[in-house]
Amino acid sequence: MTGRDKPRNVGLGKVLTILVPLVLLIPLILMLQGEATAQNQYREMIEFNHSRHVAAGVQCLFCHPNAVNGQVAGIPSVVKCMGCHQSIQVTTEAGQTRVDTLVRFWEGGQPLLWPSIVDMPDFVYFAHRPHIAAGRSCEECHGDVGQMGMAREVKRINMGFCLNNCHRHQDLAKRERLMACVTCHQ
Repeated sequence: MTGRDKPRNVGLGKVLTILVPLVLLIPLILMLQGEATAQNQYREMIEFNHSRHVAAGVQCLFCHPNAVNGQVAGIPSVVKCMGCHQSIQVTTEAGQTRVDTLVRFWEGGQPLLWPSIVDMPDFVYFAHRPHIAAGRSCEECHGDVGQMGMAREVKRINMGFCLNNCHRHQDLAKRERLMACVTCHQ
């Protein structure tokens, strides 16, 4: 073997000198990035009172129209909110403060950021449409959102919830199809 053919002996000390700071630095960067994201989300979040809107006669599907055809129910855009709030008189100071925040987003061309209430894993296929077609109400899975200020998860919606509260209790023909893994895991 010539000098060029011999493997270079990089000392363990040199490798550790480079790797240890990197290994320690990466979690710190990710943590700081997460804090910045959380602060931005808090700053951009708008407080939405479901009970006031339901009391005013707003139906779930008006704000969540994708529930009919999409995998995700959807959330209203600032344009949709302003479609009503340009002409609706708010009766409380707190309500007016929230609408003023909405107007600032609309005038600034900024999208609204809504909290995620139900977060399905990527490997789960879910569609609201068959549930709506079967006569299921939003409240059966999401609780009485119409009585809530900000929406929150009342029932832990997961595989066990769906199977034990609904799919297992269908007639035999439906149950066989609804209990098949490929129904929700496509």
